[in-house]
Amino acid sequence: MEYFWSDGGNNRPDFAYRFTLKEINSDIWEWCERYPETGYFQRWHVIRNFGSSTEDRKEVPLIQFESKKAAKMFRIAYSEYIIDNKSLYSLDE
Repeated sequence: MEYFWSDGGNNRPDFAYRFTLKEINSDIWEWCERYPETGYFQRWHVIRNFGSSTEDRKEVPLIQFESKKAAKMFRIAYSEYIIDNKSLYSLDE
């Protein structure tokens, strides 16, 4: 898949399928880069400091996908890293 980046304008997209993670490691990054593209809207993005820095809530990485299928496959492959599903739509339909 293609990593979303911007050279101006919006550089923090809000894709529909999102997970907060314990960490982003090189294996996760490589999996996303290798995931096969099947058409338009196949991008992904990482926000490394999602949340707020308070005593009860720490900043955590957030990974997000435009593709529902990619998000479903990521959830299966890396379930042990997922803290919470923050997706706007259900992945179980």
